[in-house]
Amino acid sequence: MAEKKILMVIPPRDFQDEVYETCRRLWEGRGYRVSVASFEPGAVRGMQGTVAPVDVALGEVKYYDYDAIVFLGGDGATLLFDDEKARKLAKDAKYKVLGATGNAAILLALAGAAEGKKVTGPGESAGLILQGGATFTGRPIEVDGKLITIQDASMAEHLANAVVKALE
Repeated sequence: MAEKKILMVIPPRDFQDEVYETCRRLWEGRGYRVSVASFEPGAVRGMQGTVAPVDVALGEVKYYDYDAIVFLGGDGATLLFDDEKARKLAKDAKYKVLGATGNAAILLALAGAAEGKKVTGPGESAGLILQGGATFTGRPIEVDGKLITIQDASMAEHLANAVVKALE
């Protein structure tokens, strides 16, 4: 079986450290190859100071090179909402295993990748998620086909496991 590849898309600053660390550890422990994309290669810092190496710039990402793409939320995720490259990637990847944590679910909705799907996220994101044609559930985790969203960082391990299950 070919090696499965997962792309984590993280904001250029203030991403959810716990989600990044938990998902990366679990996926790599299962033998998946994990890459990180953001605005530019280099390194970015999370809300609690975690430094994550960025392997590829958003503009260089080819969605078809990955089996799953997960967008990380956090205070910095709002920087992704209006970014054309981030929106295009989300829209292009909507038929793959696609995930979002916390407020990053807004990006999926704005990009049209969550239309007609059940989505969760923080309560304050409900309006924008609904505008994107998705159904906001407010549950801790929501799995609708290949779309996986979590409300907050406390559900990081559940997200990681749901992505693994969707890939297998």
